[in-house]
Parts: sequence; structure tokens; C-alpha cells
Amino acid sequence: MLQDIRDKSQGIVVKIIVGFIVVTFALFGVDALVTGFTTSDTVAEVDGTEIKREELLQTAEMQRRQLIAMMGTQINPALLDDNLLQRRALEELIQRALLTNNAEKLNLSVSDEQVTRYLLEAEQFQIDGQFNSARYFEFIRSLGYTPLSFKDRVKQDLLLQQPRNVFANANFVLDSEVDLVSKLQNQQRTYEYVRLSLAEETEKTNITETEVEDYFAANRKNFIKPEQVKLDYIILSSVDFQEKVTITDDELRTAYNNAIATESPEERLASHILIETGEDRSANEALVLAEELKQQLDTGVEFAELAKEYSDDLGSKADGGSLGYVTPGMMVEEFEETLFSMAEGQISDVIETEFGYHIIELKEIASTDAPSYESMEAELRQTLLENKARQAMIGAQEDILDLAYASDDLTAIATEYNAEILQSDWFGRQGGDELISQNSQVVTAAFSSELLEENLNSDLIELNEEQIAIVHKNDYQPEEEKTLVEARDEIFQILLQEKALQSLTAQAESIKENPAAVKDWQVVEAANRGNDEITTLSFDLAHPQAEPTIAIKSLQDGDLVVLKLNQVIEGEISSDEIQRDYIKRYLSQSNTELLTNAHQQVLQSLADIDR
Repeated sequence: MLQDIRDKSQGIVVKIIVGFIVVTFALFGVDALVTGFTTSDTVAEVDGTEIKREELLQTAEMQRRQLIAMMGTQINPALLDDNLLQRRALEELIQRALLTNNAEKLNLSVSDEQVTRYLLEAEQFQIDGQFNSARYFEFIRSLGYTPLSFKDRVKQDLLLQQPRNVFANANFVLDSEVDLVSKLQNQQRTYEYVRLSLAEETEKTNITETEVEDYFAANRKNFIKPEQVKLDYIILSSVDFQEKVTITDDELRTAYNNAIATESPEERLASHILIETGEDRSANEALVLAEELKQQLDTGVEFAELAKEYSDDLGSKADGGSLGYVTPGMMVEEFEETLFSMAEGQISDVIETEFGYHIIELKEIASTDAPSYESMEAELRQTLLENKARQAMIGAQEDILDLAYASDDLTAIATEYNAEILQSDWFGRQGGDELISQNSQVVTAAFSSELLEENLNSDLIELNEEQIAIVHKNDYQPEEEKTLVEARDEIFQILLQEKALQSLTAQAESIKENPAAVKDWQVVEAANRGNDEITTLSFDLAHPQAEPTIAIKSLQDGDLVVLKLNQVIEGEISSDEIQRDYIKRYLSQSNTELLTNAHQQVLQSLADIDR
């Protein structure tokens, strides 16, 4: 199931849902988390606007799907904690309510035409640069939306982005600002430096056993072994069930007939007019409109003209309702049943589907040649084998669970299904390095009270579409303080680093106080910004006045560097239009972010928020 969610959500969910609200998400933050929830149906109020528990749960579930889609089995189980998800969801809903209330006060609005244009231009719904209805409908179905409810969500998101758009459109960048940034970017610096190696100093540093013992005595509570668990586990794969199933000739023939039916010996060139239902149009009103359009078609009015004017299908409307060539499986059942029962040139009566009311025009029926049985037999046999094995595994799950519940360990399951009992390495609540301990469901089960306290087998854990697992506690180590022996190496390294760094710092301070005493300064002339790590640090120093500016800086590898900035060479104003345009866009975006964040903070400070 998780794989199915990922397949349907990957990319599109992240780009569309997160993309629609990325601006407002950026403003929300997740630090202001609530402390708990009541049992009331209303979980919060923002200036009298109620946030219902149903909204909260729906938003939390959406966040859960997004996280799983983005991270898959690598996700930290802590991120899927219900309380954490609900707290984040509540904060999001509160911020959306703030922005919505503000939009209403400002009489802001978004037209249906704006929503349509936005969706038509969304790359995630396009194939070869053209809006694709099938991709659009598949996406909104996977998220549990109807076409109208999805449009309503998009309309609200576009509405909430309007204040940011105002800030962006009102924001301007002066040429003098671009000149200043350009000069700073092109600035050069001449400096000298002495680098002091931490690694070399460490080799010369000695640590005594007494120092280790004293450090441990003073800091023993800092040396903790986190709780860990070791698992026994069994993985059952659909492949394990292939020997338990057989494929008959009749099944192969049926599969062949179904396959060529799916591939379709024909495809049909069709157009349609869709009339949706929703808050702005009742089902009865939609039906009446559809029937009126059908009457006009019966009198000879052009199908394409009515589709362009009245159809609610974003993808086909501009093209006169054209759906292109349709084969079985592309459309919902009611639509296909009608389409594939029609004669060429026929216009259907009004039909109803989950998307609304349709009128279909069949323009052409094109035949295709089906592949032979012999050419498909091997592929069909393998597909049937895999499918039947998967179904056999699914069918066996109840028996597997019965064995798991009735057993004190995994032996009975291993014996019944000829499976090997495997053993994991030790791992903590953050998971381990093995595939089994990287699975978030496995980690959650491993530290559950059922396994740790009651010593039970876990429920079935779906690793992917082809594999399930059952885990059992092999051993458990609670959190405990380390002994001196266990902590010695760690303490030794801590003390080694501390003493070596203290020595280096003393040397660096001595050089800073008396730079003339050092003869091996490394000289760098007219260095450009960002050349290397040391040059980057030199750009942090204040301009030298009568004397060079001297400072001690730390490098990423732990070394210390004494920098002596001798000269700052002012940069020239760039005449490169590409570079200047980049600077202007960067400054504009930065200013927009500052204004948007300030606006959000003002709204929150003035609002009456009851969590």
C-alpha cells in the first residue's frame, strides 16, 4: 500500500500541493506547536473562524502522505507521530485562516478563469507541453478530491498568495542597489595568513589516565548508551509462493483474451462536454444544463462550439472537447460503457459519472491488429504466476497472523512456510544500517510495548508490494550510563581535541599579538570572493585602517588560521546585463520575503487565536 501511495504521489504531490502553498508554508513555520487537543469538534478559532477536527485530521493525513512520498522507507518514524503531525497541521490551518480572513477584509478574489489558466499551465498535468485530462483526473482521485473540490483548494491557495504577489509587484530595486552589490561581489582582498594544524598538534599532545578518570567522574551523565534492540525476523516474498500455484491453459487463454481486449482491437476518436456539479451548481442544475445542450446538439448546433463555451473539462474545452483516441481503461466505467456501445458519428444522451454529466461524440473507430497467442504466451504465463503468487501470499496472511499470535517466537511460521529466521544487528529508535532496520514500520514495531514488554510477535509489516515481514524481539538493552572502560576512547578523543585546540589557540594568540615575530606568512594577492575557505574568511574582516586587520578564524577541519588583511581593492561595477539581472532578481526576492514575513507577523499579533 505504501508503495502505491508513493507511486501515485511522487513528484506530483510534492510539486503541486506543496508548490501551491509553498509561500504560505514558508510563512507559517512549525515552531509554535500547540500543547494538546481537546475532544471538541472545534480545535481552534481565529478571529471567530472555527477550525474543525475533520479539517485537522485531513490536513495531517495529507502531510503524512507528502512525507512518505518524499522519503519512502528512509523516513524517520518520529516524523509520522500523530501528535506531531496534528500539531503541524493545526498551525498550518491557523495560518491559512489568518490569511483567508485578511483576504476577505481586503475584498480579494480569484476568478474561475484564473484557476483554469493556472491548472492548464501546470507542468505536472502536461504531456509534451499539453494539458492531459487523464493525468489530471488520476491525480485528484489519488488525493480524494473531486474536480470541483480540488479547484476550490487551488482557488484558495491562489487567493492566499495575493498579498505576496502585491509585495512582489510593488517591490523595486534601484540601479544604485545593483551597483553596490556588484561592487561588493567584484571586490578583491590582499591578505597574509598562518595556518596551524590541529592534526599535527594532536600528534604532539599527551593524555594521562588520571585526566581521563577525572573527566569521566565530572561528566559521567554525558556518556549514555541509548536503548537498543536486536530482532529476529522472517521475510516472506510472493516469489516464495510461486511453487504453490499452477497456471492452466484455460487461464492462459483467458489472460490472452483479456490482454488483447485491454490493448483493444480498436480505438475510438471521441469528444465530450463535461458539466460539473458542486457548491456553485447543484446536480439538478447541472443535469438541466446538460439536457439543454443535448437538445441544441439534436437541432444541429456544432458540438465543438458548445464544448468550447460550456464544458468544464479544462484539458479538452479549448479544443472543442476533443479527447483524442480513447482505448479501454483510459476513462471511468460509465463513460467507456457508453462510448464503446456507440456507432461512428453518434452523439450520446447525457450520462452521469463521478465527475459530473457528460455528452459524448464518437467521431471515428480505428481498428488495430492484436498480437498472436504464441507471441504473448511466455509473458502471460509469468504475469499470471506473479499475480497468483502475490494473491496466494495475501490469502495466507490471516493464517500467518494466526501463527504469529499463537506463537512465542517465529519458529512455527518459519517451519510452516519454509522460511529462514534472520537476525538483525543492534539498532536504536533512529533505525539502523540494514534494510530491515531502516524500515520505519519495523522500527516502530521493534520499540512497541507488544514486543519489548509482552514479548509478542509483531503484526504483518508490508515492506513493499512483494514482501511482508514479521519481527520478534531477540534482545533488548535499555538506556544506561557507560562504564569508564566503555567511555575511555571517547573521552580520550575529547581531551585530545580540547588540549590540542587550547595549545593551538595559545599559539594563534601569540602570533596575533606579535605578528612581526613570524616569518612564514603566506601571501595572497588580490583574491576574489569565494576562491577558497580562507579567502572567504578574509572577506569577513573589517577594512584595515592605519594597520592591517588581524583575526583568528577556525577552519572546517579544525585547523586555526591567523589572518592579516592588508588591503581591500574596491570592485568595479559590472556591465554584464545577465549578472545585473541576477542581482536585481535576488534583491527583489529577498525584499519580498522580508515584507511577506513582516505582514504575516503583524496579522498574527493582531489576531485573536484560541487554540
